[in-house]
Amino acid sequence: MDALLLVLIAVVSTILAFAYGGVLDLITIYLERKWWGKLMQRYGPTHVGYAGLLQLIADFLKYLSKELFAPRRAFKLFYYAIPLILIAVISMPLILIPLDYVALSGIQGILQLFGINVHLTKYAASKLISQAAPGIGLLGYVAVVSVTIPLMYVLAWSQSNKYGALGAFRTVLLLVTYEVPFLIAIASVAALGGLDFYRAVEYQKSVWFVILNPIAALVLFVTLLAESERPPFDHPEAEQEIVHGWNVEYGAGEFILLYGLYLYTKAIYASAIITTLLLGGWLGPAIPGIPVALTNAIWFTVKMIAVFLLFIWVRAALARPRVDQILELGWTKMLALSILALFISLAVKVWLV
Repeated sequence: MDALLLVLIAVVSTILAFAYGGVLDLITIYLERKWWGKLMQRYGPTHVGYAGLLQLIADFLKYLSKELFAPRRAFKLFYYAIPLILIAVISMPLILIPLDYVALSGIQGILQLFGINVHLTKYAASKLISQAAPGIGLLGYVAVVSVTIPLMYVLAWSQSNKYGALGAFRTVLLLVTYEVPFLIAIASVAALGGLDFYRAVEYQKSVWFVILNPIAALVLFVTLLAESERPPFDHPEAEQEIVHGWNVEYGAGEFILLYGLYLYTKAIYASAIITTLLLGGWLGPAIPGIPVALTNAIWFTVKMIAVFLLFIWVRAALARPRVDQILELGWTKMLALSILALFISLAVKVWLV
């Protein structure tokens, strides 16, 4: 395929994946506010728009209207540059995780409803990358998370704030601790269906991996919860303890980037990985009168939102443990369970063969 065409496909796929991820961000943030409020026996947003639907837009405009400033002693170059670099880095999985494939599948299905038969999904950048280097999508996500660790530390250092430094220390401790059982859990899933996202979905046509190895599913869920810094693993940003952690000195539009976009994008990635590796991805029962391509997009979106609702339920149900308790959980129980999950996957693979 021509190099220019490949670049064009990558750009279009990235835009579609970003648009799809952005819509999911809006949906999940709204659901978190509403459902978490209901679980806590209070109301979520209600005032702006019907049932508070426009509250996110109002908050976004409010933050953009605020003054952009830097602390007096901050290292200005890093203070302004690192957030942009961090967002650029965390955007890379958009064409590694098959979000663009799902977006193209939805567009293809809608066009087929109007009698326009096209095959857009074969041009998804994530699929082309997968065909060229199987498994690079999942390994690329792991690499991106690893790169963000030193970036967040430099960002915290550039603010010249002791609370930001404390949040950065907690971030490094948390991510390094849960990276090990996460990688072993990934190996257990790879033993069942390979590292590649598309191959893993193909292997789940008959049975989901969450059923074949529920221990691996548990470890993946917990470690991805920690990787995305979701409660009760929100120690880096623990508002009640360290005044919002490693991004404490950021406000206005920068706060939107580092909290609203960065952290929720990581949560979307976590939901997508669980959906793809454990819940059959875009596979699901046929819906009468709807093209398969559109059905695939619907099922993938529904599963992702269901996983995110589980994230919210965990947030509402569990209190934040101490730092030493959360580290002990990672280095003992999660590590032991991940090794057990690997042995279970190997046993299941031998039994299926």
